[in-house]
Amino acid sequence: MTNSTEMILSSLSYIWHVIPIIIFILLLKKFLTHKDNKKRKIKSKENEKNGLTLELRTMKKYEDLGYKVVLNTTENKNIDIICSKDDKTILIKCNNNSESKSIKAEDIMTFYDSAIKYIKENKIKEKDVAFRYVIPYKDLFHKSAIKILTDDSYNCKYVLV
Repeated sequence: MTNSTEMILSSLSYIWHVIPIIIFILLLKKFLTHKDNKKRKIKSKENEKNGLTLELRTMKKYEDLGYKVVLNTTENKNIDIICSKDDKTILIKCNNNSESKSIKAEDIMTFYDSAIKYIKENKIKEKDVAFRYVIPYKDLFHKSAIKILTDDSYNCKYVLV
């Protein structure tokens, strides 16, 4: 027992100087992320004051990428924008919520279910459709929502605008 304790203590004596560096890097990363989110919040509020809603900014972004963009006017209110280019269709939900961690897995699943319903009603092949959840900054997502968005089986990603 004494021998293993001595081994552990001697190992720690070789790496003790690395621990403060790791802590510094983690704190710096957290600070930079917070600063970036704060800048995005300010820019989003400024755009809203100027009449550039998240939907309008998203539409412009996809038009610049060469998509034909249509604001959704059907009964399905969980899909805001429909983009198409060649055989590719993108269904978009914009969420400009300002509360941190306010978008949960249930919100993403509601959008996903509505999008699946839309493609079945319009007889679109599922392989030709992508789903996008548009937000002004990443801090809006709860951990449960990020888990769904990183799961490739849902074909749903998030976009920062």
